[in-house]
Amino acid sequence: RVLVPKHQLRKIPDGLSFAEAASLPAVSLTALYALQLAGCFPITNTMKYSNNSILIHSAAGGVGSMLVQISKILGLKPIVGVVGSSSKVNEATALGCD
Repeated sequence: RVLVPKHQLRKIPDGLSFAEAASLPAVSLTALYALQLAGCFPITNTMKYSNNSILIHSAAGGVGSMLVQISKILGLKPIVGVVGSSSKVNEATALGCD
């Protein structure tokens, strides 16, 4: 058994499986950490980018797709996504790749 404080629990949104919901924190935090290493997160008032572009490998995968979405929210552009096959181009574009 595992005891978790009530304030750390969240309801799983409709339409997400348990496995999908369980993966969100790992994927999101990995994406945020990558953006932090790149100097794009956290946002501060003093941040002025000379170049707002970002290149994301595996843009249609788990961490890559989260990176695309967070980069879009942060206003980075263009967002250039690299995918492993032409069948994933539409997915990366739908997520926000330019």
